[in-house]
Amino acid sequence: MTEPDIEARLRRDLRASEGITIVTGGQTGVDTYAAQTALQAGLPVHLIFPAGLRQEDGGLTRSRRDQLAGAILHELPDASFRYRTWTCAYVSDAVLLLDPAGGSGCQETARAARQLGRPLLRPSPSQLTAELAAGWLADTCARVVLVAGCRASLLARAGESDGLRTQLARFMTGARQCHDQLTSSAG
Repeated sequence: MTEPDIEARLRRDLRASEGITIVTGGQTGVDTYAAQTALQAGLPVHLIFPAGLRQEDGGLTRSRRDQLAGAILHELPDASFRYRTWTCAYVSDAVLLLDPAGGSGCQETARAARQLGRPLLRPSPSQLTAELAAGWLADTCARVVLVAGCRASLLARAGESDGLRTQLARFMTGARQCHDQLTSSAG
């Protein structure tokens, strides 16, 4: 399959569910926390990995895979994190970016969102509430939302891991509200 075919198939697969679908790039840190929090909220979750199910410290381990039970994993044919980032932004309607440690991957995600015309939300930790999330999702009409941010090693070095799960739980509460509204109006 060619890259455009893969991206078109991903876009189609991600829209198979009614309501809100959460996408992450499968990285350690924010991507993993977002997937786990979305799964706990009962939202459909898709993780898009570079070839080899590559993460910052190697391939996805069995134990990490078990922590993502319920999510749908996609593996791209290219091992490049940059290609994975752009693919995630391309297949999404909007992007939530949590970047407390200033990662270069986060800069690339913001660049991809801007160039692809995807609405980008980069809230401060105290700003992110369920109400903000629900309002932003409603305003953007997003159904497929990329949640991205710093990888675990950057978060650990910057001492920024604490509070991210709380921020993500707030966002997923708002996303779940939108999801429920969309699925109840569709039924």
